[in-house]
Amino acid sequence: MSRLMKFVLKGRDGLGKKVCWPKIAICMLAVMGLAMRLYGLNWDQGYRFHPDEPFIIVSSQQVHWPQSLGQFLDAANSPLNPHFFAYGSFPIYLMAFLAHVLTIFMPDFVSFEHLALLGRVVSSVLDCGTILLTAWMGWHLVRSEHADHVDQSGSPWAMALLVAVLVTFTPLQLQQSHYCTVDTMLLFFVMLTLAGCVALVDGHVPSRAALLIGLGYGLGMATKTSAAPLAIPIFIAIVLRWRRHSLVSAVHLLVLVVGATGWTFMLAMPYALLDRHNFLYQLSEQGNMSIGKLLLSYTIQFAYNTPYLYQIQDILLWGLGPLLGLTASLGLLWMLYVTVRRKMILWLIPLSWVLIYGAITGGLYVKYVRYMLPIYPVLTLLAAGGLFAFLRFLRRKESSTQRSLTWFGYSLISLVVLATAFQGLAMLNIYSQPNTLIQASHWIYAHIKPASTISYEQGDVVIPVGDNGAYPTPTYHLLAPGLNMLAEDTPEKAQFIMSMLQKSDLLIITSDRSIQPALHLPQRYPFTSRYYERLLHGQLGFHLIAQFENHPNLFGITFNDSDADPSFSIFDHPIVRIFMRNTP
Repeated sequence: MSRLMKFVLKGRDGLGKKVCWPKIAICMLAVMGLAMRLYGLNWDQGYRFHPDEPFIIVSSQQVHWPQSLGQFLDAANSPLNPHFFAYGSFPIYLMAFLAHVLTIFMPDFVSFEHLALLGRVVSSVLDCGTILLTAWMGWHLVRSEHADHVDQSGSPWAMALLVAVLVTFTPLQLQQSHYCTVDTMLLFFVMLTLAGCVALVDGHVPSRAALLIGLGYGLGMATKTSAAPLAIPIFIAIVLRWRRHSLVSAVHLLVLVVGATGWTFMLAMPYALLDRHNFLYQLSEQGNMSIGKLLLSYTIQFAYNTPYLYQIQDILLWGLGPLLGLTASLGLLWMLYVTVRRKMILWLIPLSWVLIYGAITGGLYVKYVRYMLPIYPVLTLLAAGGLFAFLRFLRRKESSTQRSLTWFGYSLISLVVLATAFQGLAMLNIYSQPNTLIQASHWIYAHIKPASTISYEQGDVVIPVGDNGAYPTPTYHLLAPGLNMLAEDTPEKAQFIMSMLQKSDLLIITSDRSIQPALHLPQRYPFTSRYYERLLHGQLGFHLIAQFENHPNLFGITFNDSDADPSFSIFDHPIVRIFMRNTP
């Protein structure tokens, strides 16, 4: 990995040649990427609308160092055991450690609000690290002697620069880095592991690369167990090392990788072993939820979605954007073709990750858009590789008197970059105004009289939220426990809903998490689907008095993402509908 350090710090290509300007441009992109990811970081003004954030934050507040070895080994009573394994322990420990360090200088930093912002900063910083790692992988793959078929039209730095630009503006990465969740952290460790695999094959210091792989893989597994398929690209890297060097070298490096991975995982997540029964139980429960064996109210929405096609649609339309997504698809097909012909073999490492992880995750019952995030930078890498291959093809076809083909290739690259940047900035623009839940809350304070009764749906964020002292907060009567719209349709459910509506002055729906499944599954929800149809057409004695939307937009162009996976919008820009009872 010495080349990686030179890439970031010294601006050399590994052969002693100075390459100053591309290095500066990539570093500036990383800085700009960080600024973009920090923009609007407090987008929910302290209310923390993302439901996964409290799990990490509260767990990090509760853990602390045991007073003795015996207490550490006592899994049931150890204060270091988070007793929460839906995600790995490393993000919790990292947050607790950073909070402890910062409280030395700022004693009040342990509050929930401060820790949430700290977690979002960590997500943003790590995502910028992903930009650099992906750019370095692009540089190394082109620099490798087995990748000389990709680009004879420019240097490895051209590839690195293009990859850095595209990853910087990827819409889903911009969004996910605004959350204090594990997803961007997992993505960073995935790319760190893959970068180590690339360096392992023909690097001059393979033992260092092996230790880096172990670090990345171990921390990735301690962040989220969905990093497990990284074993495939690691195995491929070991085999390629064997083919290029020797079996002894490959076995030695495999032992290093396994040892480093095991020690890293156990240090970052010790209670996976010490509290293994609880760990395996929660892991099994998460697995059952993922494959649809355990149905929950917030996973019913996936009952009517087609595996693979659903994820591909979200990647093409929203995660990468149409042009970058299409280019990545063509780049994937091109790289498969050339690797089958035993050219550019080093590309097997990123290719294997996309194919294996995509095949596993794409076939799951639960299809949250963020589940595919670990393959996004590699898809961008494949898109850039495909673009350079196409540019090289055009150069071969043009004559000495006709340069239009080359210009067409450069124009295509520019178009992909501009389209990706435009959609990325449009995604970022949703943070330029208050969250729709906050907008709706302010509207309620200004237009709804105090003591009004409000019905809401279970699973939704209940509004109005506090007004942060903007003006005196009126008192409203919230009709608990809320409407359980995704419960099984029974006469009792119908009677309860209608009785609650009879008591209500307002009905507030703050997301589409119940509307979409009910309308798409009328056989499963005959009453609920008719209920929503009549409600939306004003036939239940209520009329829509206000609606708040905020879709990705830029320069007057709006990307209406209402048909995207609901998890793409319900946290930072949900559609909020306020219905008022009709006056006699």
